[in-house]
Amino acid sequence: MTSDGRTANLLGALVLALGDRAGVAVHAGAGVAGSDAAALVTLRNYAEDEPLDLLRRALALSQPGVVRLADRLQARGLVERRRGHRDGRAVALRLTPAGQRAADAALAARADAIAAALDTLDAGERRALAPMLERMLGAQTTDATASLVICRMCDPDVCGHPDRCPVTQAAIAIA
Repeated sequence: MTSDGRTANLLGALVLALGDRAGVAVHAGAGVAGSDAAALVTLRNYAEDEPLDLLRRALALSQPGVVRLADRLQARGLVERRRGHRDGRAVALRLTPAGQRAADAALAARADAIAAALDTLDAGERRALAPMLERMLGAQTTDATASLVICRMCDPDVCGHPDRCPVTQAAIAIA
């Protein structure tokens, strides 16, 4: 295996380990997991009161899948359905106070899980890693929908959205 192959393999293993740890932490901390957690965070960040299709695209779900997700979240008291502000014919979701708390808890649990991995690096190594991650994320941003998918569990306040977010900036550059 070439050194690039080894690097790719190591990165792949790290991505899976961090994804698994973050998923477990989010479920334990917020009581929601997978697409439910991603939906709450996405609603918190930018999709609240927007047509349900925006959430569907951000979570890469089918139309029936996003309807089932909305049903699940509503049954748990985490969202309420409404008519869209811009298009009264469209269905939109709004977080309830419990949904807002769950979204905040999911973001905090995710951040803690990832921070634990970053704690193995010193401050200089973390500073060196940041521009590499920015470049890699920018390269993954192939269009506006990709940016929604990539950032579905992000904390926009931490990344400096929109001005310092490499995904948003890449999507703007493509448009």
